[in-house]
Amino acid sequence: MHEMGIVYGMFDTLRDIIKQNEISSPLLSVTLEVGEASMVVSSYLEECFEIAKKETEFKDTKLKLVNIPCKGKCLNCGEVFLVKENDRTCPKCHSNDNFVPISGMDINIAEVDFE
Repeated sequence: MHEMGIVYGMFDTLRDIIKQNEISSPLLSVTLEVGEASMVVSSYLEECFEIAKKETEFKDTKLKLVNIPCKGKCLNCGEVFLVKENDRTCPKCHSNDNFVPISGMDINIAEVDFE
């Protein structure tokens, strides 16, 4: 389960943000953008966050997840389309599995809210 590693990495990044910006107020929430093709199971990520935060300065922090759909660019005709919604098939030229993913593969901290 790599979701726990993602949570610990996020904690390190949050600590860096807090230190670099000299923030002393508690972190109320963090919003993560989770790409549809990132191979992350959102429910596992939420569960890992709840477990890992208990003994940290983030024990009262809420996690908000935003799903980012995977978009692909067709290698045949150049059409940009939603991969999952179109079952990996270009809606313009109907070529199947012939695309390059252009979004929805990453996990990013989108927003942090402090008291």
